[in-house]
Amino acid sequence: MWNESIRLLKKGNSTQDKDGFYQPEGELSESIPASFTDVTRNDEILASQEGYTADQNIEILACNYSGEGSLMDESDGSIYEVRRTYRRNKSMSMILTCERRQNGTV
Repeated sequence: MWNESIRLLKKGNSTQDKDGFYQPEGELSESIPASFTDVTRNDEILASQEGYTADQNIEILACNYSGEGSLMDESDGSIYEVRRTYRRNKSMSMILTCERRQNGTV
């Protein structure tokens, strides 16, 4: 069922280094098993209406998620912003619709 793993980024402040780049501070959660799936047409339409791009759907167990705003894909280090969450009725899993963070943004 799980084909990847992620780490949720806990809230933290970002600081500016000597070159003017922002460095996010915060802590990463432990490794969480996840299932990466493609976004559906419905996800793309909802994202377009809200002004963002839905890049990836990530399914995790609901007990692992407590409102974090971003996550990291452990396989390649990509950072995603969680834009929408969905939990099916009587399901133990939660689907996170995510947008890939652009390089250099905090």
